Amino acid sequence: MSIKLFRVCLCAALLCVIAGCEKASQSTTLTMTVKEAPFEFSVPAKGELISAAESPVNAPSGNRGRLTLAWMAEENSAVKKGEVIARFDGTEHELEKQRAELELTQNELSQTITSRELTQNQFSIHQQAGEVKQEKEMVEKFSVDDLTVYSKNEIIDQLLSKDYLAAQQMYLAWREISQQTQGEAQLQLLTLEGKTYRDAISLNAEALNNLEVVAPADGIFVHAKNWRGEKVREGQTLWPGSKLGYIPSLTQLQAKLYVLETEAAGIEMGQRASIRLDAYVDRKLGGEIVALANIAAPRDTRSPTKYFEVTVQLDNSDPSYMRPGQKLEGKILVANKGAALAVPNQAVFKDNNTSWVYVATGDGFRKRDVQTGLRSLTQTEIVSGLSAGEKVALLEPTGEIE
Repeated sequence: MSIKLFRVCLCAALLCVIAGCEKASQSTTLTMTVKEAPFEFSVPAKGELISAAESPVNAPSGNRGRLTLAWMAEENSAVKKGEVIARFDGTEHELEKQRAELELTQNELSQTITSRELTQNQFSIHQQAGEVKQEKEMVEKFSVDDLTVYSKNEIIDQLLSKDYLAAQQMYLAWREISQQTQGEAQLQLLTLEGKTYRDAISLNAEALNNLEVVAPADGIFVHAKNWRGEKVREGQTLWPGSKLGYIPSLTQLQAKLYVLETEAAGIEMGQRASIRLDAYVDRKLGGEIVALANIAAPRDTRSPTKYFEVTVQLDNSDPSYMRPGQKLEGKILVANKGAALAVPNQAVFKDNNTSWVYVATGDGFRKRDVQTGLRSLTQTEIVSGLSAGEKVALLEPTGEIE
């Protein structure tokens, strides 16, 4: 055999080996055959049961200042209408009432003393005025201005005495009016202060009689949460009118779902949802979306993750085992097509606004642009670019790409 012929045979053998390797490498790329099949697009969510109708239970609104919760019925306990379900501490109101009573006693004593002093002062002025009047009358009766009888100095002394007594009468009259005015003003001030103390006594007495909260209806008592998601607890300080809890209607239950902001595309009012309670996974529930939040918000102030709040009206409510606050998992059906072409999400590749798949051919794989539609957690709908019966690579091919 010539050297030239040997080289030709060797090259042919190498080409066969290379071709065999390429086919072997192509055969290691997993593929699937595209078929028309029902396509369901649903969004998962978690949440809890809530009541569509409830009777609120609030702290007494007639009291002033802050209130300290001393006792409250256990959560989810059965209560009857009119039954005491919460009680507030009345120590501060009792102290304020006693303080006001003491102040009122002192005030009434001050009024008595002031009134007695005013009477005594008026009596003293009346006595002085009477004495001055008598003395003036005596002076006027026995005064003589005849120079033949009295000297000029004596006549001048008599005139001065009359003027002095007249001035003293005027002073006593002014003093009587002045003391009367001052005394009455002081008594009025004490009366107003007394009214303030009586009002304080009345308010605190009313508050002491308004420290208990009764159930507005028969049902299950559920404790309220604050803006941080914490339950109201005994020993907590609250403002009058603050929400303590509520008594929900067990026959009108809803599911409050929280959907991740990134997965909420396509959710609309009226869509159906399937619900499963964590405690009763074998009991399937259904419902319809009746409320949808406009913007996403964090569920926890310590986490930046945002959720859309979705409210689902349940088709049926069973009070025998369903309670507000029970945790649940839901699935919102966004779309359900009877026949559609769909491939696994990992089979679709994207770059900017372009999507493509790798279609199997006799010699390898060919990159083909496609138009996608709905996308679930596992599958992507192919609107155009593929036909039923074609095979696509589930991963990026390792063999020859045309």
